[in-house]
Amino acid sequence: MRNTILLLGVSTLLLVASDNLAANMPGTEPEQKLSKYIRHISSQKVYLHFNKTQYRAGEVMWFSSYLLNSVTHMPDTSQTNIYVDLINSDGVIMQRRLLLSENGISEGDISLPLTLPDGNYRLRAYTDWMRNFGEEFYFNRYFYIANNKYGDMIPRSDVRTNRRFNRNLNQKAQNYDIAFFPEGGDMVQGVNNRIAFKAVNALGRGLEAEGVIVDEKGNEISRFSTIHSGMGSFDLQPEAGSSYHAMVSFTGSRPERFHLPQARNNGVALRVEREHENIVLSLQSALSAGERGFINEIMVLAHTRGEVQYTEMLEFSGEASIIIPEELFPSGITQITVFSGNHVPLAERLVYIQRDEGVIFNPRIFRAEHEGEKFIGMQMEITDYQGNPAEGNFSMSILDGSVSPSGSPGNIMSDILITSDLAGIIENPDFYLEPQKDRITELDHLMMTHGWRRFAWENVLAEELPEIEYQPSSTLSLRGRITDPAQGNTVNRHPVRIRLPDNNNDTYSTRSDRSGNFTFDSLVYYNDFKVEIGSNRLLGDYPPKIDLQTDDIRGHVYTPNFLTREMQITRRGSDWKRVSGAGRSPYAIVPRAGRTAPRQFGVPDQTIYIDRDKVTHRSVYDVLVERAQGLNIYGNTMMFRGPNRMEPMFMLDGVQTSRDVVLNLNPRETERIELYRGTSTAIFGVRGSAGVIIAYQRAPGDSGFEDTREFVMVGYHAPREFYSDVIISTSGAGTGEPTGSAIHWEPRMVGGQEKDNTVMFPVSGIYDNVRIIVEGIDAMGVPGAGIFTLEIK
Repeated sequence: MRNTILLLGVSTLLLVASDNLAANMPGTEPEQKLSKYIRHISSQKVYLHFNKTQYRAGEVMWFSSYLLNSVTHMPDTSQTNIYVDLINSDGVIMQRRLLLSENGISEGDISLPLTLPDGNYRLRAYTDWMRNFGEEFYFNRYFYIANNKYGDMIPRSDVRTNRRFNRNLNQKAQNYDIAFFPEGGDMVQGVNNRIAFKAVNALGRGLEAEGVIVDEKGNEISRFSTIHSGMGSFDLQPEAGSSYHAMVSFTGSRPERFHLPQARNNGVALRVEREHENIVLSLQSALSAGERGFINEIMVLAHTRGEVQYTEMLEFSGEASIIIPEELFPSGITQITVFSGNHVPLAERLVYIQRDEGVIFNPRIFRAEHEGEKFIGMQMEITDYQGNPAEGNFSMSILDGSVSPSGSPGNIMSDILITSDLAGIIENPDFYLEPQKDRITELDHLMMTHGWRRFAWENVLAEELPEIEYQPSSTLSLRGRITDPAQGNTVNRHPVRIRLPDNNNDTYSTRSDRSGNFTFDSLVYYNDFKVEIGSNRLLGDYPPKIDLQTDDIRGHVYTPNFLTREMQITRRGSDWKRVSGAGRSPYAIVPRAGRTAPRQFGVPDQTIYIDRDKVTHRSVYDVLVERAQGLNIYGNTMMFRGPNRMEPMFMLDGVQTSRDVVLNLNPRETERIELYRGTSTAIFGVRGSAGVIIAYQRAPGDSGFEDTREFVMVGYHAPREFYSDVIISTSGAGTGEPTGSAIHWEPRMVGGQEKDNTVMFPVSGIYDNVRIIVEGIDAMGVPGAGIFTLEIK
């Protein structure tokens, strides 16, 4: 919506948004460029609703995924892949799931094995399209997964790693800092500025703090203290030529000195107030009309998630007040930017808008009995805020109510309306959206201290569009490149085949392109499955090198933060024993090359590959006579050309042996022969001074025709039927902190007229009360979340 203004004053302008002339206003250049940018990125948001907030090894992590348009928050109805990775604190992917999202929703689960290390984890979810814009746009959730049995199998290196991790974590927790954020972006001389601040430790946790603002002469200007999560604000009118610093006392610490930003002498100060469901902008320039650098024309643009809701050009005399009705904006974060007349950003502010809308959940409880067992039934009525049935997708978890989780990681409302559009991790995001609570002050501090992360205006105005490397995908694909290992060149138009032994031996064939690249697309298989890939040998009678384009399981980001806990296992247990695979990623298996052996002695001067289906020689001796380069044969004696008149050293599979053992080998059982002479023999010492001949035997089952590799590929996850973890939770691999039993998990509930969302769960006498958590989003992009406690008598 575009709006006009009414001029009501002279030195101070009072501007009120009006709809009457909006249709006649042409789009401004920033608005047009922003629209182009948003169309280009067509961004998405992913949210995962988990059945619990805490887990332990041996349990199952159940979740539903919601895929949304990042602007409208309406469900993304395209069919596309969603990747879910569980990453440990070393940056290694320990579990991975691939989901196929349809109509904006999918479901999955991750079994947490009993060999999973006790420790901190980051779970991320994203689509192929989201990979174009960086991990800051992925969905992230942090967990501490407990496993007190891991002490009896932990590798010694992990013990040292955990101790070092805890030392670093404690150091970060004791490292305090404070940052100052002038409202609008710059502190401006000669006008009243509101300065927000945030006091944190190096993990990002907000700290209680208080301080004094002092000028360069030591005069006390004002005092301040935190209000919530280390945040607060104060007013300051900087004088020309003055500088300011703060003496800050954190909880239990002595005062420390921190510098405030330098005030500008030619900026525009922006101040935002909320009055009677209006946003009131106050603008004040440091310069007077006629002074050099004075800006006499400004533009105000306000957008929500990239969709412009308000824009206005106006003459500026040094002060202005603009009133914008909140009803122009949808719920969420609105970015208000003030530009100069030539479209240079001058000031910026984020404002959170909360509309009286949302999805309402109304559980109706009843008792039932079946075959002598008592049940509690619940029918979940889902409506919009006006009481009409709400079409959409929803999920519900029923938990043991006796266990209350520590802290809140957020829900679908706080995530898509706040967290996903701000930089950094937000402490207790649900706090800001608690119903019937006035959080305007706390929200303002949050908006002023956390930056907008969806785009930067300088990129938009310069029309620097992100490069699109990844396209949406709704099938599995396998990509790679073929090269000639002898020449180092790519091999084009060369056949490549894959076989799936776990899936009816399905076989696919293709050829490499002019750059040696090959692709297998449109694969649809479920769960992890085995793949064999092979290719014909090259003209030189040796196999090509096949490099697969796969994501590395290592090197991913885990940044310790205020959600990170100390590692609980820092020594081996009393019943320690070596357990195969303990602490290792199931994806850490290096693809096995059937015909490619390690070059443990460096690069040979010649490699002779033997095709068992074509070889006609009776022995390796005959092969060498015909194909060896620089090797002189004198009857039954062999010598490389050169001054050394001795026979070379002979080796079999890298171990020295007699000449007769090598020369009498059957060529059909020999994979290759490597020849070393001259300077390449230095690694063998004096024994190899006359040259070295190494024969490598063929592996059992190797036909010799193809270079075959075997690896495991991640297929689509096949969702399972939920089962309660009551028994697991009471006897599993947990620490002393309970995670709570999952009684019931409903991954898909469909809202709308005449939808029967009824669930039944047994009353076994174990629980005095249960906690019901339901989340989801309606077809119009309005999210909803509800928590209910049911006492069982």
